[in-house]
Amino acid sequence: MRDDEGRMELADKIRLLLERKIWSQNHLAKEMRDLASPKERAQLPGLDSMARRIRAHQRGEPVGPVYAELYRRLFARHTELFAPTTVSASEDHIDPLVLAWTVGRLNQRVDRRTLLQLAAVTAAGPSALEPAERLLRALTGRNRPDDQTVKHLEDRTRGFHRLEEHLPARKLYPALLTHIGEISSLLETPRSEDLRHRLTVTAGESAVLAAWFAWELGDRQDAERQARLAGVAAKQTSDVATAACMSGYQTYMTGGDHNAAVTLATNALQRLGDADPATRAWLLARKAEESALIGDHREALEAIREAEDVYATADINARPWTCFVDPTRFASMTLSVYSRIAQEDRAMGASQQVAASVGPSTEIKKLCVVQADMALAHYRLGDVTEAVRYARSSLEATTAMAAPLGWDRLDQVVDEFAGSHVPAADQFRTEYAATHPKTAPPSLL
Repeated sequence: MRDDEGRMELADKIRLLLERKIWSQNHLAKEMRDLASPKERAQLPGLDSMARRIRAHQRGEPVGPVYAELYRRLFARHTELFAPTTVSASEDHIDPLVLAWTVGRLNQRVDRRTLLQLAAVTAAGPSALEPAERLLRALTGRNRPDDQTVKHLEDRTRGFHRLEEHLPARKLYPALLTHIGEISSLLETPRSEDLRHRLTVTAGESAVLAAWFAWELGDRQDAERQARLAGVAAKQTSDVATAACMSGYQTYMTGGDHNAAVTLATNALQRLGDADPATRAWLLARKAEESALIGDHREALEAIREAEDVYATADINARPWTCFVDPTRFASMTLSVYSRIAQEDRAMGASQQVAASVGPSTEIKKLCVVQADMALAHYRLGDVTEAVRYARSSLEATTAMAAPLGWDRLDQVVDEFAGSHVPAADQFRTEYAATHPKTAPPSLL
């Protein structure tokens, strides 16, 4: 009985490691091989065979001494994943409003390890009660909104945009709607013109994310409602960047109409001008991606080269939504364009940049798209084995986050895999068909 219990404990630890690191069994095998001594490595089979054994160990099959020792070292390296203070273990006790404010105050990238620590802190104590209390007094009429109250909401908005890459929409959307409701309530109270302007800008910045979440959750009506709110807020404050951001999100919401997406990006770029370089770089990259998909290689090449020039001097922390376009994500966008328009040297350079920056701390939602882009690029460059490995990693992240953008990218991967006679590619297509959601996100056209 003790042996059976030990095997099940091992199986649970392997499962947790795979889930919380968003690793495939092949990646886990690579990590174990890297920890092995030369003598141990000589006793190990290839990565594919190791991955099959890992799957067997997850089913409770016996583990030999070499694998047992490698598991011990691997678990020791990642002890924080098995502690009770992880996001998965404590997220039911976390107030997303508090966590968003905490993250937003930093206004910098928060990797998964840091998020776990912040989540533990916010779950353990009332670290943000003082500003929340100020907000409550303002909302209940006991105090007029002041600079610090508005800053609290601005910080919280930035935090929601950063949490979007770590947590599924279903966990953040209700709290984000509460946040927007609080902004709306303060807009109805007496305030200076400066505070009203800041609150209205914050409402628009929050609404674009709410529209994105509603679309991810399949709620077209709410997505359109939040998009209208973002548009009204942008118009009242002459905030062309927020309006352009909403159009940028809508380029993903066309139901596969790539021509419409190109038009949306083009019009948004014309309205934006030079107002926000980071948003401009993202929109140019989106125009390039969609142009490549309709076979307009010249337009795609011009747009992605301009995007690279603009991105080189852009501040991705200037607006809340541009935080996701970090060097890794931007490199994956250039990769998706260059690989599709057969610019092999540039595609290889972008692929190397992405590979060097992706790791265990990479945001989960970013992995959905980045790994799918890597899969497409490797397939187009003729490396089907690596393409399948990246596709599996993307599938695991996409399933965990229920991310429509990940499914969209993986649809493209599977379409290209259809031309391969490699068994691993066929097997992935079969697994993907069994996993893919039955319904698609709505089109907002």
